[in-house]
Amino acid sequence: MKNTTAPLALYEGVTLARPGQAAFLRGFDWSWLAGTAWWVEGPAGCGKTSLCESLLGHHITQAGVRRWPLAEETKREPWQMLRLVPWQENSRLFRLGDYFHQQRWHAAESMEGPTVLEYCGENGAVFAALEAVDLFGRMNQPMVTLSSGQMRRARLARALGEEPVGLIVEEPFAGLDNAQRRRLEDYLKARVAGGMGLVITGREADRPAWIVNHLVLGGGAHPSSETDHSEPESEGGFNEPVLEFHGLSLAPGGRALFSDFSWVIRKGEWWGLLGENGSGKSTLMALAAGDHPQVYAQDVRLFGARRGSGESIWDLKKKIGQVAPEIQTYARHNLTLLEMVATGITDRFVPGGINAEQQAEVRQLLGELGLGEMADRPYPQTPSGAQRLVWLARALAKRPELLLLDEPFQGMDGRSIALGRAAIGRRLGKGTTLVMSTHDAAELPAGVVRMKRLGVG
Repeated sequence: MKNTTAPLALYEGVTLARPGQAAFLRGFDWSWLAGTAWWVEGPAGCGKTSLCESLLGHHITQAGVRRWPLAEETKREPWQMLRLVPWQENSRLFRLGDYFHQQRWHAAESMEGPTVLEYCGENGAVFAALEAVDLFGRMNQPMVTLSSGQMRRARLARALGEEPVGLIVEEPFAGLDNAQRRRLEDYLKARVAGGMGLVITGREADRPAWIVNHLVLGGGAHPSSETDHSEPESEGGFNEPVLEFHGLSLAPGGRALFSDFSWVIRKGEWWGLLGENGSGKSTLMALAAGDHPQVYAQDVRLFGARRGSGESIWDLKKKIGQVAPEIQTYARHNLTLLEMVATGITDRFVPGGINAEQQAEVRQLLGELGLGEMADRPYPQTPSGAQRLVWLARALAKRPELLLLDEPFQGMDGRSIALGRAAIGRRLGKGTTLVMSTHDAAELPAGVVRMKRLGVG
């Protein structure tokens, strides 16, 4: 791939808007060249996703000139030269919504659908990309069995395997441990040195030192300090177990993940669950929520009762708030933000079912997370960063007895993370039990003093 002086994209005094919405860019001047990398950041709703989409020709130019000089020079369309890897899946080759929730955990049903290699294609560039995103050893694994982070990396490998002139990626480093991140950084740096243009959205803290071109969209101050959480005294019923794993042993695909693992979480305790990719964090969270089929074959206890002992799943759901990447894929998205958050109270992805007082509290919660003005906006028309905050709001809405958060801040900017941490501190009472998995201990809410770290077996 050769460098060229013709820009991949050229914006001259551009004002862009989505249909029926206010402009997300005004008087914007920018030039993106092949062989250069840009880092784009900003708070939720500032237009990062919309800017990425606009590079493929989407959205309405209200003023100024938007051009693709290299495409014009080579008589091609922008979509023939550029590849966008968004946060949300959009491929017709594999759609997680075509499968049932929890399918990745079921051995027989999980063999359906394309493998990673069938999805990505088979050529030398794909193999190199799969190695870079740490999926080379999983190329024959069905896509449906991958975690949400692995699926995003498979989509990135597929785009890289097509050897685009320019690549646009949302949050590629979210959820990666240090070794995986370094491998991907080195690969992208080499591709840029070879002439590929690169645009990445992400947090300032995640920007590699070699990406010197820096674009900041939007504004907004960080919220005030968080409410600290102090664990209750071990009296008055606060010492009772809420979530228990006894002698857990799992070896999916023949690889030992847990061997005689035990962990007891008591009422009012706040735990951080740490570990590298593949260490079993999401598996533990799925077992805790009852989404993993092995919950009935293992000794997993919730609120003192062993799972499968006759308890009503709906009675348990009333006590649990949950954020999990898989849930977000299967939910009905033709609801407003207020209606989506309200489903956290009803535990059903249909509108309605709450009273006026609950509706007012949902609006207040959305306001605390900076989403008050978007409360009545349809979910699909909401920026992806704001959508992620909606799922946290949904988990908090019922003020649950047990809050299970599986990587709740993946792909969020610093301001959104601060708003989310503050909301957790304000919303959870002293009797609430919290378990949150993360790769970054700095994301944990104030007051999390108990840590469980998993190793890779």
